Amino acid sequence: MDRQMSYLIIGNGITGVTAAEVFRSEDPTCKLTIIAEEPFPVYYRPALKDYLAGRIVEDKLWARPATFYRQQQIRFVPGHVVGIDSVQQIVQLHDGQQKRYDKLLLASGACPGQLNCLGLHLAGVSTLRTVEDYQQLRQRLAHARRIVVCGSGTLALETAETLKHQGYQVTHLLRKRTLWSEVLDSTASDLVLQEERRSGIDVHLEEEITEIAGKNGQVVGVNTTLGAYIPCEIVIIAIGIEPLTDFAKASGIACGRGIKVDAAMRTNTRNIYAAGDVVETTNSKTGTTRIIGQWYPAIHQAHRAAYSMLDRLNPQQPASTDTFYNATFLFGLDFVSIGETITEARSPYQEYRAEPKPRTYRKLLLQHGVPVGALFLGNRKNALAFKRAIDHRVNLSSVINSIFAEDFELDSWLDIQSIPPANIDTGDLAAIALEGSTKSLSPIYIQTTPLATPKSARAGAILMPVAHPHVRVALKEEQLHLGQEDGVITIGRQQGAQTHIEHASISRQHAEITCWQGRYRLRDVGSANGTFVNNVKLPPYTVRILQQNDRIRFGDVQFDFQQQEAEKKKAESFLVEGLAHRVDAYPLSKQRIRFEIDMCIGCNRCMSACPVPFSSQINIAALNAATTAPDTSTVDIARFTQECILCGSCVPVCPVDNHRDLLMVSLKQRQGTLWESEVD
Repeated sequence: MDRQMSYLIIGNGITGVTAAEVFRSEDPTCKLTIIAEEPFPVYYRPALKDYLAGRIVEDKLWARPATFYRQQQIRFVPGHVVGIDSVQQIVQLHDGQQKRYDKLLLASGACPGQLNCLGLHLAGVSTLRTVEDYQQLRQRLAHARRIVVCGSGTLALETAETLKHQGYQVTHLLRKRTLWSEVLDSTASDLVLQEERRSGIDVHLEEEITEIAGKNGQVVGVNTTLGAYIPCEIVIIAIGIEPLTDFAKASGIACGRGIKVDAAMRTNTRNIYAAGDVVETTNSKTGTTRIIGQWYPAIHQAHRAAYSMLDRLNPQQPASTDTFYNATFLFGLDFVSIGETITEARSPYQEYRAEPKPRTYRKLLLQHGVPVGALFLGNRKNALAFKRAIDHRVNLSSVINSIFAEDFELDSWLDIQSIPPANIDTGDLAAIALEGSTKSLSPIYIQTTPLATPKSARAGAILMPVAHPHVRVALKEEQLHLGQEDGVITIGRQQGAQTHIEHASISRQHAEITCWQGRYRLRDVGSANGTFVNNVKLPPYTVRILQQNDRIRFGDVQFDFQQQEAEKKKAESFLVEGLAHRVDAYPLSKQRIRFEIDMCIGCNRCMSACPVPFSSQINIAALNAATTAPDTSTVDIARFTQECILCGSCVPVCPVDNHRDLLMVSLKQRQGTLWESEVD
């Protein structure tokens, strides 16, 4: 009989809690212990800015319920770790307790960075990290009018934006000329800072606080490196984070600014692993190190560490620490970054930029035609497709001039090249099987599979040949069977095409038709002589929804599209029932669902935008849990799932570019909701 394993986790933030869930799921009989100073389970740290703005109440900040430890059979030990005996495999606590482990995960997180100046003790000086920090700030705001925010990262930007929208006079001091200089170049930074200044915030570049002035123990202003005095009642210091590594360093664990780990999240000490904000990551291309300090990377690292500790890490799946997908809003502008985004003076990378447009900036970094990073600001359409190309080192030289064109679908082109989906799984061994079973058919949702249709299904539509006096080709009526080849009907001159057309104007692989929910989608797959609908040429790799009696021309060969009456009604009813805002609405794969749930930062904006009245009662953490594990669904979640009309109001308000409407499709299917049925 196998011995019961003992896993010990230091820290109960999102990293520690995520790892604990993996342990309990994969090793149900293991002994699982968490040591942390705060007794409450994790909260959505990125949503604290929404809490500050009054958009979300405190009860909805919690990412796990108060019953989390009991449900997961976790022993919680309140305390502060002071040392680790790695030989005896014992953790020492401040009160003299000792806890043994078989394997140990360090997920202790980080604390706010602090200035080195006079006046830090004054009332009105704040750092922002915990719920308590934000509660104290909200109390002080009642007695303040002028606020100075110090910092060059997203926390400083989002705080300044939130406070300005609440009517405060805000001054923002940045140490450098650029905002978030690890990710944004000068062009992107200037675009965001322009939006910030336009809102009325007083932005100071290359200026820092030298002293915080006070009177009667209260902040009254700040002195700066440029000799300025700025009066204020509150100073907010948002200059980054510092990993909590004291006990790790004292125990001989290798540390730089954070704990050093390898691709399997192992430290230099046997059976000790680390993940999350406490970790220092090294870029494999440049050798530079940094503390990421972001929500989704912490979750990704937690999964990877847990599977590594379980000896189930997928050796074929790279760590992908260099290509994390980071999505948010930057002062109202949609934003995504992937991989490398900054080029230095002697950088080996070439930049390819999209045509400039108002409030929009997009660029791709390449090395010898292979993408290594991308940045999207103001328009993040198809950003995940770029991650797919970056992950698999696809040479884009042949399509680089079209890469940002509105009519070019990178995902579709990657499909034709048989490129695997983007690396969004967590690296466990089970993901190998998932990868092999996932097929990408949509130009947007790259890890989706259309709903299965029986092979025996009758023809739902017909391509009727249209004779032309100058085109000599033998044609017959082509029936489009819904179940044929899992919903994909290939059209071309090569043998094996479902619709085989032997004519010189037809490419070997010319076009394809897919069908889902009674709607037929046509796309050209890079043919030499083009595909036309009603005499309008389709741009390569883009999708066109076919309508009754459309005239389709492949090269010089023409057909009329005729849909059977039953299928036409099905398609029309689908538009009425919801998802009419989407051209392609396939169910998401299991991996994609997990990815989107992990990306969710709990800001609750999707529920605020939802027209269903009952949405105000929904806890986003409970909705996420039900989406990934239907057996955790509550009565409230079941009711909301039934009432959701899939209108798409939730999509544009999501900072991290999630697709809550498609997640709700998945939840409806899992809970047995008849989402194709008519709406009352």
